[in-house]
Amino acid sequence: MSKHLHIICFDNPYPPSYGGAIDVFYRIQTLAKEGVHITLHCFYKGEEHRSQELENLCEKVYYYPRKKGLLPHCSITPYTVASRTHQQLLPRLLADNYPILFEGLVSCALMNHPALKSRKKYFRECNVEHDYYRALGHASTNLWKKLFYFIESIRLKRFERCLNQATEIWALAHQDEAYFQKAYPKVRTRYVACFHGNTELRSATGIGKQYILYHGNLAVEENEKAAIYIIREIAPATCLPVIIAGNSPSRELTNAAKNATNVQLIPSPTTEELDTLIREAQIHLLVTFQATGIKLKLLNVLYNGRHVIVNPPMIEGTEYELLCLVGTKADEIIALCNLYAQKPFTEDDIELRKKYLQQQSITELIDNL
Repeated sequence: MSKHLHIICFDNPYPPSYGGAIDVFYRIQTLAKEGVHITLHCFYKGEEHRSQELENLCEKVYYYPRKKGLLPHCSITPYTVASRTHQQLLPRLLADNYPILFEGLVSCALMNHPALKSRKKYFRECNVEHDYYRALGHASTNLWKKLFYFIESIRLKRFERCLNQATEIWALAHQDEAYFQKAYPKVRTRYVACFHGNTELRSATGIGKQYILYHGNLAVEENEKAAIYIIREIAPATCLPVIIAGNSPSRELTNAAKNATNVQLIPSPTTEELDTLIREAQIHLLVTFQATGIKLKLLNVLYNGRHVIVNPPMIEGTEYELLCLVGTKADEIIALCNLYAQKPFTEDDIELRKKYLQQQSITELIDNL
């Protein structure tokens, strides 16, 4: 018997160029390979970008523009939710009785709609959103952004109660699984690992090129804060130079890198350039101050890079502690960087990664649709 599924997505997931989009796109790809017929509904910001890749994988793809202006702000509904509504979405969902997968809390405007009360509704979390937005507020140095993030955090916390209407919650990390189980005990919650494009381990043995790499979307406050921390607190004391690579670095970050003696900033590298940097680095340094969700860049370097040094929030809620070198304070991270600067990456290291890096099985998820 064929399986059918509606997916409502917070964004156009192609190209899969950041964490949330990667998880969505490769889950769609995996479901399609297993014969699931998908009707995809995705919201977009800016100009419409139709994706032939998505249309090849899905039976139908609908694109909805996000709402602009002040109206979505003037509501108790979170702005990130209110801006992702469209008058044609509900009639299209009601055209059949197929299950619905809501990708992220911000796509859940219709989760508790009375017309969908009897439908199977699955929720895939991206983060515990109110925690994530509160952390963004603490990280931001812009007063208006800070205010928006804190207000949005309060609204998201209230709105999250709609998950009482979900059939299942698919948690992205183990600490999130525990949170949702406690918050919504009547809804089945389970851990569903992140989907991603890595199908085989590509990490090279031996000693890499002599640099330490930090990479991420530098337009995100969380990543900018981590990069500046590395530049100011870590890089001055490491025996290898530090490369910071990522999209859209701010003026503050650019100036911080320019004034440092042991740092090179590579703004907005191409995919090929970033892949080469990851593959050739001797050490990957990944620091975060937000223990929210799963960091796709961590998975990427575990599949493709050599030694990985992290702080505890980077691996919280994951199963990857045995695959990383963990330092809590700056001096501990510096010591690890200097200790592993000339240490070869071995076949034993690769075998350990193979043991723990397993792509999520889709079989059980499909059986429940």
